[in-house]
Amino acid sequence: MRSLAWYGRSLLLSAVLSLCLTGCGGDGKGNPVSEHTHDWGAWEVTTPATCDAAGVETRTCKSDATHKETQSIPKLTGSACNPIVVESNNCGKDGTANSCKSVTIDGQTWLAENLNYESGNSWCYGDSAASCNRYGRLYDWETAKTVCPAGWKLPDASDWKKLVTAAGGIETAGKRLKSSSGWKIGSSSWMTSIGTDDFQFSALPGGSCFLGADFGSAGEYGTWWSSEVTDAGVWWMSVGIYYLSISYYSDRVMQETVSYDEVEGIGFSVRCVKTD
Repeated sequence: MRSLAWYGRSLLLSAVLSLCLTGCGGDGKGNPVSEHTHDWGAWEVTTPATCDAAGVETRTCKSDATHKETQSIPKLTGSACNPIVVESNNCGKDGTANSCKSVTIDGQTWLAENLNYESGNSWCYGDSAASCNRYGRLYDWETAKTVCPAGWKLPDASDWKKLVTAAGGIETAGKRLKSSSGWKIGSSSWMTSIGTDDFQFSALPGGSCFLGADFGSAGEYGTWWSSEVTDAGVWWMSVGIYYLSISYYSDRVMQETVSYDEVEGIGFSVRCVKTD
């Protein structure tokens, strides 16, 4: 006949086994005893990979958030780290406009400067030709959809997303896509994000305008049109036009929309992406 002590030890052993099968204890170094006996959450990137260094991704035990595992993400390679900048002579709708640069990043070929092709409903910031030479022109949305030369197009949201992903994601892509000069310096270091132009995309802060008269934010913000119409705007917008924005004080890129009902007359910069 088994003693009460034996039953007590049996119950204790059962409890320990149950804990081992549902917890994420592992070996005390974040390594599980078995992949099949622990309830881990999904892997999340905690340090994006760059061209110079590997990244890190982490997963957390669902039953005990103090238990985590990490693993390395290989550093970026290929065209994302070796952008090729070339000169092109067909940077306007008619193929005879000013020459410009293009750059290939992770399989996409982009203009490496803001488009400066003169057309109706396009403006030089502050009505200054020097601003056009520096920042390119500002276009209203309907015009922006028509000014890219043959073989190029106004990027849609997926084109921008691929570029931002290649540049390390929304938290750091702004810093890495910005030109290393030409941006406002904030009054303190925490208000300033110095561009590193890792991919020679050379994003410049061309600002914006309304009806070619109300200009603002040159040197502080760059805003670029997308061809995308989306219903994912803020709550009072039923339909919006997607655009990308980068600021002088942040490493981030901002993915935003402007109401379709209010888009007429707003001028933003244009970058074309190659279609072939």
